[in-house]
Amino acid sequence: MRLGLIGPADGDASQLRDAVEFLVGDASVDQCIYLGLDDAIDGVLSAWANELMDGRASEDAFLDHVVRLAPIGSAQEIEALLAADTAVQRLDVVRKLPPPPARAIEMIDDRIVLMVHDKALLDEEDIANANIVVYGKSTTHDLKRFGTRYFFTPGPAKDGHVGVIEIEEDGRIAITVFDTAGTPVSREFLAARGGKMTVAV
Repeated sequence: MRLGLIGPADGDASQLRDAVEFLVGDASVDQCIYLGLDDAIDGVLSAWANELMDGRASEDAFLDHVVRLAPIGSAQEIEALLAADTAVQRLDVVRKLPPPPARAIEMIDDRIVLMVHDKALLDEEDIANANIVVYGKSTTHDLKRFGTRYFFTPGPAKDGHVGVIEIEEDGRIAITVFDTAGTPVSREFLAARGGKMTVAV
């Protein structure tokens, strides 16, 4: 499982597009969560999908293309259309946070990842039930550990950073900050869960 995280765009659609392209394309995340409360991600995804489909990305538009190409299209044209459709479907991994006070939750192995825009809205019960708290409202990327819990933000998208939480081959969970060119900026492994103690009597 690879979870991609993008901070609020703050009006910078170009950096937001770069962030999505890296996480969905190069990083091949399973889920990508936009941590802003605005609709900027909708505009970016819509424009990108329309580019991929050479005009209008919809089920009806795709079927129209198929009908036109089926009798006269070359193999290369049909393959290009199918590849474009696959690329558009790949954008479905990108999600937005639900409106406050709702929270988004994902599981990474046996760890609960709780995602919100503003961590100040969380109460004791929210924090007690989460292993990793991810938030969007911040001036820079940051990772802090408090006991067994981690608080992480990738920072605003305009800074050109994104976050990835993933399980390594050795079973460890890593939190990495990348720039949108794919260069790791910071990387930290979560502490292993403590084993249960068995007492012989």
